[in-house]
Amino acid sequence: MEKNLTVIERDGQLLMDSREVAEMIGKRHDHLIRDIEGYAQILEETPTLGARNFFIESTYKTKQNKSAKHFYLTRKGCDMVANKMNGTKGVLFTAHYVTRFEEMETQLKKQLVPSYMIDNSIQRAERWIQEQKERERIESEKLFLEQQVTEYQPKVEKYHQFLDADGLMDIGSLAKVLNIKGFGRNKLFTFLKDQKILMANNNLPYQKYMGRGLFEVKSVPTSKIGYVSKTYLTAKGADYITDLISKRKPA
Repeated sequence: MEKNLTVIERDGQLLMDSREVAEMIGKRHDHLIRDIEGYAQILEETPTLGARNFFIESTYKTKQNKSAKHFYLTRKGCDMVANKMNGTKGVLFTAHYVTRFEEMETQLKKQLVPSYMIDNSIQRAERWIQEQKERERIESEKLFLEQQVTEYQPKVEKYHQFLDADGLMDIGSLAKVLNIKGFGRNKLFTFLKDQKILMANNNLPYQKYMGRGLFEVKSVPTSKIGYVSKTYLTAKGADYITDLISKRKPA
């Protein structure tokens, strides 16, 4: 996470390369490409949003001189990737890309003539208003980032010993954290199915709970059938389930 992300300016847009983003968040680039393609497909179904406002497809040459796909991410695109992450990696990636975008924006602003140097009074006033709005935007984003860190860090620390490198927790591990007598792993799965959070036939979460950032599904290897899909909780999801259990009616 120590490497600085590179921000480039192209046609008036500030962009980051998906290859650097993948390296920063500790994810295989082809997996990130797959995720971005999924996001883009959904965005294209809503014309007012448009995938290119978030992700711009491009190609690069590999060491073998072959063309390979990558994406440029706008600030909105980085926001979307970050919002799908939880735990320490999500917080650090958000902090890094917000900082790098701000630094690049500041550098570009230095190339502009400041408002006090413009002779025309109307243009000077317009530039001053633009500068104030930009300062307010930056301050607002800094506040949002600080709130994100404040929100996620206690959850990360609370479940730290049970979280994997991606900030995710096995559902069985939550049962250990809760340590409620008579409420072990199997009882927890039954509870989540009864609440219509997990599907009864495969233990996978319903999409609306995935969309809220409570769960992630990973393909994990098995000794018998290759790979299977397994449900994991995010720190946010662990808090949500814990709260649900605390409100349940006694049996």
